Amino acid sequence: MAVVQKFKCPVCGAEVEPTLTPEALRAYEAGEALFLNLTCPHGHTFSVVLKKPTAEEDVLLDCEIRDWDRFSLLPVQQQQVVLESIQSGRAAPSVRALLRRLKDAGIVVCT
Repeated sequence: MAVVQKFKCPVCGAEVEPTLTPEALRAYEAGEALFLNLTCPHGHTFSVVLKKPTAEEDVLLDCEIRDWDRFSLLPVQQQQVVLESIQSGRAAPSVRALLRRLKDAGIVVCT
């Protein structure tokens, strides 16, 4: 079993490290999407999709929104795209420019 990626609980923010069986790990390495049900240390259950990023996707490492006041000024659709990217840990090419601008402005911080 191997840890592939960490996820944050959408309720409390606790980090969860899924462990995969050898079969699931082989499917992940082959590029298949895995649907996982995870439980955080506080007992909250949530579902995630684990997929190996393609060459055209950027992997986001531990990003968070630091300036919610300025973030709330974005259109709701852009807010949703950014939140989904941060939660999934991947940024599609169509989102990269927006995330770069938000990082430059200090609204989003990635470590």
